[in-house]
Amino acid sequence: MKTSYTLRLPEELRKKIKEEAERSDMSVNQYILYTLTKEIAYKEAAAALKDRIRKAPSRTEALKLLESIVPDVRPMKSDKRPSAK
Repeated sequence: MKTSYTLRLPEELRKKIKEEAERSDMSVNQYILYTLTKEIAYKEAAAALKDRIRKAPSRTEALKLLESIVPDVRPMKSDKRPSAK
């Protein structure tokens, strides 16, 4: 089911949305839907990950979970792992 919604935008934001939509070869409507969907999906995924980490039985298991999600990302030289308490 589709619903129409009137949205009042500041002129400057409207121009930026139009420019980004054109760069992305989308209509303004498609671009707004894409951007909102992406943002919502990101927040839902982040919340689900935080929940899984919180429910991990130990810090070690939580770190293993994180490593299984992003196994190809090497730590930066400046990264430090907090010491276990």
